[in-house]
Parts: sequence; C-alpha cells; structure tokens
Amino acid sequence: MVCGVIAYNTRSLLVLIRGTMKAKRYVHDILQPHVLPLMQRIPGAIFQQDNARPHTERVSQDCLHTVTTLPWPT
Repeated sequence: MVCGVIAYNTRSLLVLIRGTMKAKRYVHDILQPHVLPLMQRIPGAIFQQDNARPHTERVSQDCLHTVTTLPWPT
C-alpha cells in the first residue's frame, strides 16, 4: 500500500507500507511523521481520511486531537 497527503498547493512524500497496517503503525508511520507536520503548516486545514479500521481506532483519533477532521457518518 502507498500513503500520501495532498493539500492545497503542497503534498507529502509517498510512503510505501509493507505488510498489514494496524492503528498503532498508522499513527507511528503515517500520522506523526507526515500528516501532523503538514497540517500544522496549513492554517484552517481540515483532514479527511476514509473509515478504514486503522483510521477509526481510538489511538488514531487520539493522535488527531489537535487537528480539525471531517467526520464520517456512522
């Protein structure tokens, strides 16, 4: 799997993910090093992700507590 962030006039590097993506790995390998720094540089940014299990687990949501996120319907 490949993950990346696209925002306004910038983007992150693509991150190659080998193996299974679990919530803790998603936080450690994607959110903390790539998503959070990019979101902090863009005033008023809203983060959108799909509702895959690693994205909706509590550890992932806790990591995003400082970021405005677009909620998914239940």
